[in-house]
Amino acid sequence: MEQPLVSCVMPTANRQKYIPFAIDYFLQQDYHNAELVIIDDGKESIEPLLPKIPNIRYFYTKPLGTIGMKRNYACEKAAGEIIVHWDDDDWYAYDWVSNQVNFLITSGADICGIRHIHHYAAITNNFWQGDANNRNNPDSKPFLAGATMVYWKSFWEKHPFKDLQKGEDEGFVETPGAKIFAHDYIDGFIAMLHPDNTTIKPFENQNHKKNH
Repeated sequence: MEQPLVSCVMPTANRQKYIPFAIDYFLQQDYHNAELVIIDDGKESIEPLLPKIPNIRYFYTKPLGTIGMKRNYACEKAAGEIIVHWDDDDWYAYDWVSNQVNFLITSGADICGIRHIHHYAAITNNFWQGDANNRNNPDSKPFLAGATMVYWKSFWEKHPFKDLQKGEDEGFVETPGAKIFAHDYIDGFIAMLHPDNTTIKPFENQNHKKNH
């Protein structure tokens, strides 16, 4: 069976120190019909850090605004029929893309991902574990962690991201009529927490349980 082309989309800006890791995680994937689409609107281009290979496509542009607009721009440039989010500062397992594609196709969903994610804070050397057992509570509103989303490009074309700096992923998942599937491969992803994060950092919240 022929693998559908997958576009891993990575908006980035001024995060040079994380780029080699993000590239390495992509190159280690066991799903081979994939491209990495990098959208860079930072002050300084990261092009010198990128290997010159056909399946890494780099676009350096003037500031695009919110992360919602950056995601839309990345999706426009994507050649694949399936889009996988690829955050520039997180860890992805070598079989992340192949599992994402399998979940999307077999579930019949428009969007897949995980709800309860692992976090690692290098500053404090703390690790928080997500809970796979509570991933599909029918009484909770639709939610998937933005960095773990996979979806059909055809769905995005009808329902692009909103022009928001925060919450654009939540709005996307809450699209009326969208078929959402939260899968249980939570060990395939770790959100790396650091001072440059654009979201709330759990290590700053004293209510979070710390696992060492």
